[in-house]
Amino acid sequence: MCWWFYKSLPIFYGILTIYEVICGIFRLGIYYRFMQNGSYNYGKSLFDNGTISIARTTLSENRKVSQIVAGFIIDCISSLIPCMMGLFIIFIFLWFGYRILRLFCSCHHRARTNFHLRHLITNRRIQRFLLFNCNCPCYIARPKWRFLVRFLFITISIGLRVLAIILYATASTHTNDKFFSRTQKLSWICGITLPSSILTLLLDYYHYRVWWHYIPSCDQNPFHRRYLKKHRRFIPHHLMGAHRNEIQLWNEPCELRQFCFNQTLEHIMIFHYNTHTPTPRWCDVPNKDPLTTTYIGFHRTDAQAAVSIAYTDFRTSRTGRQMLGFGIYFARSSFHTQFKARRNGAVICAKILMGRVLEIENDELANVSNSDAWHQNFDTIYYRHPRNPLRDEFCIKSNEQILKWVMYIEPPFDTKVEQYGLHREFSDTLCNCI
Repeated sequence: MCWWFYKSLPIFYGILTIYEVICGIFRLGIYYRFMQNGSYNYGKSLFDNGTISIARTTLSENRKVSQIVAGFIIDCISSLIPCMMGLFIIFIFLWFGYRILRLFCSCHHRARTNFHLRHLITNRRIQRFLLFNCNCPCYIARPKWRFLVRFLFITISIGLRVLAIILYATASTHTNDKFFSRTQKLSWICGITLPSSILTLLLDYYHYRVWWHYIPSCDQNPFHRRYLKKHRRFIPHHLMGAHRNEIQLWNEPCELRQFCFNQTLEHIMIFHYNTHTPTPRWCDVPNKDPLTTTYIGFHRTDAQAAVSIAYTDFRTSRTGRQMLGFGIYFARSSFHTQFKARRNGAVICAKILMGRVLEIENDELANVSNSDAWHQNFDTIYYRHPRNPLRDEFCIKSNEQILKWVMYIEPPFDTKVEQYGLHREFSDTLCNCI
């Protein structure tokens, strides 16, 4: 969808919440009239043509009344967000009343009052507070956590509201027309608020997909083609490891640093990136099995080539000088890909099945360079750098060895983060929460 839709999410949330507030006001009015109706008060005296008769509701009718009260309490609990929004709307009306009163008293208009009111309505912190949409720092690098928390909260709210509808509907009785009419209205009005909760959940899911199932701006046809199953995701550049903050709780880099053995590709890119050495040198990997042992490799290319890879897979390099022979090249360290690659703009982190590996050093390069003769006996050529182990690189003979990958498009070639304002979404967070 377009960037304006994403930036308008607070407006859509507000519209849905105001709709629920209106429905809540109707439910509150019906419930209030129901509780004020003397015909349902146990032991109330009724006056009819000068005669006094004591009308006592039956035990079943009292249970019906208690059921309505229980349903209304559950209904209120499931409507915390509309309740907060309702209080905010009341505050806005009081503000308007105060402004009009001051206008009549002072006989002149003050523009600063308008400014404060606009700031109050458009303040993103207030919007997040009213919508119970927390901006905890742990969500910056973990968009899925935010969606799961919101999903759990809204699902519980929907469940409670369904329970309230059941209590309203089953409390109706045909012995009294007013009683039956009001309980039916409560159940119906409560029922028509369910679509707004479902739409809120869909908006949350859209927000989650923009972050975690990201499509860069350099991909011009994301809806006409499908990515390969190997392609797990593009990671927006504001989530990369360079943006972790060591002094911000829950947004810091991985505390294990070079001792981290987590080979999840997203973890590597988001919490390490340039500082990561996910596995030891190939010669130090224990219990190597050609059929199962995997390795983490980094590949740098330009943005358009990366998008093409996401759709069509890697292609073997057979042109130009190939130090390790014909194949697909990967570096052990993401930082050192910038000194090896011929093109820039995108970095790919891949999990690779190494297969049969031939390890070589400088004096053996002539045996494999610019050739595919080693393909007959080996699946991978691993080059051990003589001075810096982080500059090791390896070449695989087939893209079938690549099990999965994640990609990162560098900022000059991906403008979507700035266009959607993703990098500013947590910039105005107050108290590490709202």
